[in-house]
Amino acid sequence: MTVFYIVIAVLVLLFGIFSYLNAANWNVLHVLGLFLTFGAAFAYLVLAAAVLRTESSWKKLAEQREKELSLAVSQVELLETGQTVNPQTGRLETVDNATDSLLGAKAELKRVMYDRGRLWRNVTRGAVNNNQVGLTLAPVQVPATNNPAGGAAPAPVSTQRSLAPDDIVYAFGQMSHPTDPTVTVPAYFIGEFVVRTIQDQNMTVESTTKLDRAQQQTLNLPNQWMLYDKMPVDDNEVFDNMDDAELATLIRGACSRMGLPQPMQDEVLASIQRNGEPASTDDPEIAVMSKVTFQQDHEIQVDAQTDTANITQEFEPQTGLAAASFLKQGQPTKFSKGDQVILSTSRNPGKALVDQGIITVDEQVYIRPLNDFAFQFHAYNSQVEDMRDMAYTLTEDIKMLTEADGIAKDIIAYREQEKTKLQDDKTKVVYEQEQIAEYKQKLLTFLTETLKINSQLYRTNQTLVEELQRASDAVLRKLGQEELDKADPDSLTLAF
Repeated sequence: MTVFYIVIAVLVLLFGIFSYLNAANWNVLHVLGLFLTFGAAFAYLVLAAAVLRTESSWKKLAEQREKELSLAVSQVELLETGQTVNPQTGRLETVDNATDSLLGAKAELKRVMYDRGRLWRNVTRGAVNNNQVGLTLAPVQVPATNNPAGGAAPAPVSTQRSLAPDDIVYAFGQMSHPTDPTVTVPAYFIGEFVVRTIQDQNMTVESTTKLDRAQQQTLNLPNQWMLYDKMPVDDNEVFDNMDDAELATLIRGACSRMGLPQPMQDEVLASIQRNGEPASTDDPEIAVMSKVTFQQDHEIQVDAQTDTANITQEFEPQTGLAAASFLKQGQPTKFSKGDQVILSTSRNPGKALVDQGIITVDEQVYIRPLNDFAFQFHAYNSQVEDMRDMAYTLTEDIKMLTEADGIAKDIIAYREQEKTKLQDDKTKVVYEQEQIAEYKQKLLTFLTETLKINSQLYRTNQTLVEELQRASDAVLRKLGQEELDKADPDSLTLAF
């Protein structure tokens, strides 16, 4: 600025000198015009310098703002998509966490909302008739039409509900969050119900299973209900940001409401707290995962190739690939060399990656196995029904056995009486046998004596017969001789 002022002073001085030297030859108009021209030129010079200065300042500011705008646009793109090209360095930048971007946050929100499903809070329980329960849904709040007098408060209106007959809902008892009373959370599980009728806010639901004693007790509690159209899913990530004290308070409170004994509470809490820690030799195979590092770029197919039209199955049971269209990502999952992930290497395909040298195992970690609550509910209920059937069968068998035991006792008593009578009869028969044997012996002795006598008589009779025969023969011979003697000598007589 000092040089500029010096130049102006020199110009003014030279202008004054030349004007004074030439004033004798000029008239008044020449001098006046010259002064006006010099003043105008001087004013133009000052204004042009000011404009140049202003333009330079604004150009510099514009360039700075353009850089800031490009950086801001880059940051907006980074927040929207999770990746962008840095306008200053030209390098690709990505967010550290997928949920730090709008696209990732929306995807995570959709995943959470899909896992959670639809939810109806502040449901009031009505009359209970066997397995059917009357419920009243909370009114839908919609903003009223604005008017010049001021905005009106939201008013409850009767609108068409998204629930329909035959829909399945899962009921939970509702309570306020321990640290934030304005938020309501599930307190305990009531059961699985099917919607039978719905009219505006009023609906009737029926339990899909026979209510057990614990469920019947929960029906009588004064808490309002929360209805889910999907059974809540188990997740390890929800506990990541909790410290041990907060986690212990949460888990023990939930276990206490369920009536679990202290040892089981400790086991549940320990399994959650150990998640991600080094595995031990006592851990089951299903809970042991491997922290691995990729030694080369690799792609893994995660989408099933089968057509899933009109199929409600989300994953293929054999391969675990995504079968539902809304779960497919459209391309393989890509891993770069040096990426670290946690997966199972005890079986294929993880074991095959280790054998091929694609990954190396850094350490074994414990990952709590997730629970399929819907499956477990039906499995446990099926077990309960089986046990009920078994108990009924055993009860009937016990009744039959009791009746059979009574009949058997009667038969035993009757047989004992028969046995006593038969014993008496046996005693008598033995006595009779003894008497018969004694009498038989006497008869045998008598028979022996009789046989001896008969034998003697027989021999005597035989002797007599022989003697009689001889006597008879002698008499016959004598008679024959006499006949011969008396007969005619000329006649022939045959003698026998």
